[in-house]
Amino acid sequence: MNSVKVVYGELKITIRPINNHWWVDFYHNKKRIRRTTSLRVNEKNLKHIKNKIIPEIVSALTGNNQIEYFEKDLLLNDFSKQFFNVYKETVRAHVYKTRKRHYEIKVDPYFGKHILKEITPLELEEWQLKLLKKYKPQSVNKYRSVFFSIFDKALQNNLIKYNPFTRVKSPLTVKKKIVTLSKKEDEDIDPFTIKEIKEILSNANGNLYYVILFMFLTGIRPGELISLTWNDIDYEKKRIAVEKTTVYGKVGDVKTQSSVRYIDMVPQLETMLKELHNLTGNYENLFISHFKKPFYSHDILNKRFKALLKKINIKERTLYNLRHTFASHMISNIQNGIDILWVSKMLGHKDLSITLQIYAKYIKEDDDTRFTKLNKIGTIIGII
Repeated sequence: MNSVKVVYGELKITIRPINNHWWVDFYHNKKRIRRTTSLRVNEKNLKHIKNKIIPEIVSALTGNNQIEYFEKDLLLNDFSKQFFNVYKETVRAHVYKTRKRHYEIKVDPYFGKHILKEITPLELEEWQLKLLKKYKPQSVNKYRSVFFSIFDKALQNNLIKYNPFTRVKSPLTVKKKIVTLSKKEDEDIDPFTIKEIKEILSNANGNLYYVILFMFLTGIRPGELISLTWNDIDYEKKRIAVEKTTVYGKVGDVKTQSSVRYIDMVPQLETMLKELHNLTGNYENLFISHFKKPFYSHDILNKRFKALLKKINIKERTLYNLRHTFASHMISNIQNGIDILWVSKMLGHKDLSITLQIYAKYIKEDDDTRFTKLNKIGTIIGII
């Protein structure tokens, strides 16, 4: 391999291959400094010298502690390690684990050894289209999201001139088909019907019965549910405090600030809670595993829920779908007096627009109601 010259300000350093080892050669204060790094000549060690050893040399000689990577040689993998080291401290453990896994499986095999600043929008578009042949747009959007965040962090650190993903259409808009009125759209949110809920409850037993009914009556998230304690229940004000969630045995903060909330206790829920109290009232948590301890995760409940659906021949969906079922059922009954703002607050959404974005399609009304509204609008227009 040939010698490589690098420059930090006025300090010019040559990396030379001598006797199959890399040496550094430079002048400082008019004196020549020539030392071996003891690293064998190969690309991996050359990159290590550029990104680690030389910045340390420069820092020692100049006192400059802000030495960065060489932009032209910085690989995506190198920067992603820095990115995830910082990212780990800013999000919950399971979010970090999931997004890092997305990077390792869906991004690294394609771009890990690419030079960061040389990755083009066209390459990203080809990668995205390849994934869309195998995965749903929503899944591809998740993989793209972590990749987008890495580029954004590189942009903030002046390592790239722009985020190339800003020039690539979202996978949610690629090949998006127009659904006609005569066809049903394939929905990701697939709520249970009231008939299905009744059948599920009639076949559920043990703590799973109470889990299903509680979620259907409140729209609470599974992780929030298994974190509830009896101290969170306020029978006098008919409300339940939601301010924590459990992920892999760790009880921590809920998803967002807006998720810190009170959920109202409808009559059916109050009756259920008093019944449940006879079973678990001597424990701190409402829901206890067969080990007589709080649930480590809601995964085991989800597994039991899916097994139940299979047993009674109902289309498989996750436990989380009970949250969607609560929301869609409530919103579809707006004409019967249900307040959509109340639904939004029960769900812990930041604002009403999020609720509408997800569940607006369930706002329905019969023809008589619609005709009455049209006549009122016609009266308001009043020009003919």
